[in-house]
Amino acid sequence: MKITIDTTKISPEIRKQIAATVDDVEILCVLAEDEEEDVQIAVAANPNTSVKTLSKLSKDSNWRVRKAVAGNTSTPAKILSKLGKDTDNDVRETVASNPNTSVDTLSKLSKAVKGDVREAVAKNPNTPAEVLSELAKDTCWYVRATAAANPNTLTEDLSNLAEDVDDDVREEVAANPSTLSETLAKLAKSKECHVRCKVAANPNTSVEVLSELAKDEDEDVRCEVAANPNTPVETLSELAKDTDAGVKEAVADNLNTPEASLKKLAKDKDWSVREAVAKNPNTSSDTLAKLSKDNDCDVRTAAIQNPNFKE
Repeated sequence: MKITIDTTKISPEIRKQIAATVDDVEILCVLAEDEEEDVQIAVAANPNTSVKTLSKLSKDSNWRVRKAVAGNTSTPAKILSKLGKDTDNDVRETVASNPNTSVDTLSKLSKAVKGDVREAVAKNPNTPAEVLSELAKDTCWYVRATAAANPNTLTEDLSNLAEDVDDDVREEVAANPSTLSETLAKLAKSKECHVRCKVAANPNTSVEVLSELAKDEDEDVRCEVAANPNTPVETLSELAKDTDAGVKEAVADNLNTPEASLKKLAKDKDWSVREAVAKNPNTSSDTLAKLSKDNDCDVRTAAIQNPNFKE
């Protein structure tokens, strides 16, 4: 039975809400013919919309409707391939961002004139390494930076990008979990503190480099070292003596911090440090007993709620 909707009795806003949330493909098919642009866009973006309806909307004269289809996670690769040739830059950029877009389409879009489209390709988790290698040499810094952030980028390309003239690109390399420890060791000597911060937070950074960064003049870098789960116990013990409250709080949060350091930090003048100690699952019952009598209510509450607390 064919479903009909008397749109004259339903406001455009309500029709839009229905189009965005309903899972009935027949209702969505009817709403796809709606005269209101926002309703059509909502249908095009709804993951429950049928492939047949999406195919029809992908040919709509309104670029906003086509863009919504391009961004729909239910849109199949075949339709996305056609939209990848769209005359509108925003539509092509959205296709480049869709996780359903085929490798072939991504490869073609990586050669787009518009940098925004190439950037979207560089960000897509399905973009193959060989395409990322080309994007890593892009003339636009933001495209190179996005390629540097992609975990699928080859370590050789990341090594080259670590020497990029743009510090934003180097920062993304420093944050990439695929970056080799040798490359991170070089970036650890960067003049830019935000690059060193990313190195300090990277799970691949060696304990030797972390120990060196623990002595960094910038407190944000030391804070990242203190939070890194790979930071050795000896280094955490030293950072527990830091003058910066943020660094000490990060040490108190770290699950590898030894009890001796937690015990000392429990006496810190900063309440946020003491609260972090009170929340740490490795804090002893004796230390928690003392913190349960702290003059700060948040610290007392955290101590009492800790599984190790004993009445």
